[in-house]
Amino acid sequence: MNRTVRNFEKLLETAASLGPRRIAVAAANDAQTVSACVEARKLAVADSTLVGDEEWIRLMLKRIGVEPGSFEIEHRPDPVEASEAAVRSVLDGEAQILMKGNVSTSKFVQAALSSTGGLRTGGLLSDVEVYEDTRRPGNQLVLVSDGGINIAPSIKQKLEIIRNAVGVAHRLGVRSPKVALLSGSERVHPDSQSTIDAVALVKMCQYGEIPGCVVDGPFGLDNAIDMTSARAKGIESPVGGAADVLIVPNLETGNIFCKGLQYYAGKTLAHVAVGAKAPILIDSRTAPSEAKLASIALAVVMCDSPTE
Repeated sequence: MNRTVRNFEKLLETAASLGPRRIAVAAANDAQTVSACVEARKLAVADSTLVGDEEWIRLMLKRIGVEPGSFEIEHRPDPVEASEAAVRSVLDGEAQILMKGNVSTSKFVQAALSSTGGLRTGGLLSDVEVYEDTRRPGNQLVLVSDGGINIAPSIKQKLEIIRNAVGVAHRLGVRSPKVALLSGSERVHPDSQSTIDAVALVKMCQYGEIPGCVVDGPFGLDNAIDMTSARAKGIESPVGGAADVLIVPNLETGNIFCKGLQYYAGKTLAHVAVGAKAPILIDSRTAPSEAKLASIALAVVMCDSPTE
């Protein structure tokens, strides 16, 4: 792979060069999701199979100005049945990406990871969110994990979360991503489990547990992403102030951080759940269509073979 995806514009461009792939959308009766799928088709990024309330989906496509017959629609008005049908479409090879529409994340993920007919691989499923850091040259993309699936990950699970996030970074063309293990402070404290976990994870990665990356921590958020803050605190690390990947200590931290980026900083966030047989998109039902489109593009890039 001779590409480096540094911003969302390049992400869409890269996805268009690799697409179109097909998405199976569960409970597609959601306006923002349908709008994102329509735009993805226009850009030749992805085609979609819309599984949900057919009457509602057709009406929405007409409102957008699209002929409903140009999309494959499967009538499954029940959200759980729609999720199961979308999963089967991926398992049968009819689609390469699974996407959530107007269905709760818990019910959707339950269908996706069902022990009888799900997309499990034996690995850990984790969510990787991506945003543009406009303070860096070229609006460099920064990855955050896991703010969507694993509530209170153990050290073993955190290792898999790092592995999954590094895999996404590699697909974006970052050859040796700098991974920062976040906590409330860069100092190790016996009462702060996240700092103790960070020390153990750094040591494991130094022994080559996850190749193709540099892992360090613990870091506070400021000295992980801001060089001035890192220098002011005397941090000597190749990761300090220059992190490509931020690993949060638990789901609450990641969820609040990413929603703060979205609602207070006005950032677009793409994200993809990895660790299953196919990329899974679990964007919030309140996410705007441009964020869902960016997630679709990210999933298309994740479908690309690392050797291509």
